Amino acid sequence: MLKAVWNGLLRKLMFDEPSANNQISFIGKDLSSTLDAIPDLMFELDASGRYWDFRALRPELLSAPGETIIGKTLTDIMSEESAKSILSVIDEAIRTGHSHGTQHYLKTPVGNRWFEFSVARKEDSTDEDPRVILLSRDITARKEKHLEIVKLAFTDPVTLLPNRNMFTKRMHLAIEKSASSGEYAALIFFDLDDFKIINDKFGHEMGDLMLKSFAERLKNSLRPNDLVARWGGDEFSVIIEDLGSDIHASLLATEKICKKLVNKLTEPHILNGKKFDCHVSIGACLFNSEQGDIESILKNADIEMYRAKKEDKTHFSISSPRSKS
Repeated sequence: MLKAVWNGLLRKLMFDEPSANNQISFIGKDLSSTLDAIPDLMFELDASGRYWDFRALRPELLSAPGETIIGKTLTDIMSEESAKSILSVIDEAIRTGHSHGTQHYLKTPVGNRWFEFSVARKEDSTDEDPRVILLSRDITARKEKHLEIVKLAFTDPVTLLPNRNMFTKRMHLAIEKSASSGEYAALIFFDLDDFKIINDKFGHEMGDLMLKSFAERLKNSLRPNDLVARWGGDEFSVIIEDLGSDIHASLLATEKICKKLVNKLTEPHILNGKKFDCHVSIGACLFNSEQGDIESILKNADIEMYRAKKEDKTHFSISSPRSKS
């Protein structure tokens, strides 16, 4: 029965010209209606990034007014960096047939937005004039949620400094950088000696204010590219890079930094109108790629911090490759 109905429909399309034209017109309108309902931006481009056609249910997301796009290239309407990035995706689709999942941060009339691209080569395009269809989906809301999750995973919620997870990642990078540059770096540990007294006597709210005040002062006492992290509890850590390739000069530079930090960090903190003294013990470990794994560097800095704590509450102690036992 179904076969007879299907064969009858084919005969109508093949031999009943008015009816076939009506069917083709209906299919064309239906397809156009479907394409117009797709929320993604859709573009037809050639290998040079020139626009040949587009459909945009949300024209406010276009990098340029719709009436001006056709005939222009990516480099005509967006930054060179963005155009270059998208052209690489187009090139991949022309070579392999498709490309999907790449994400790009682009400027639009309604602000910067995150887009995910899916690109496929048109089957009827020639090797001399290859064309692609590019679907651009606005994923800003999803991307921002993802970035917020990543931020929470690598940020201390009290001080908003990088946490131990981020610190560990940066330590790996610092060791790799030292291996390629031959320069020394320093890991510095800090312990707030009087923090427990403040926290127990005045409560956790005052303790959190002390941690925030200390974190801000520590960060402001260093260079913008120095990593300042909260290690946990009342301990903080810092990575100082680019100290030079000479061990003696690097050690002197680290000593100078520690002296400066002692002076800055031992000044009283004013919290809710009250003055608090919070002494700090500082332990540092000078290292390069030859000093090995992170655990050894952390252990040496921790040993120096407790050595400083025993000797003088406002003092510091440094371990260097030549002094390491």
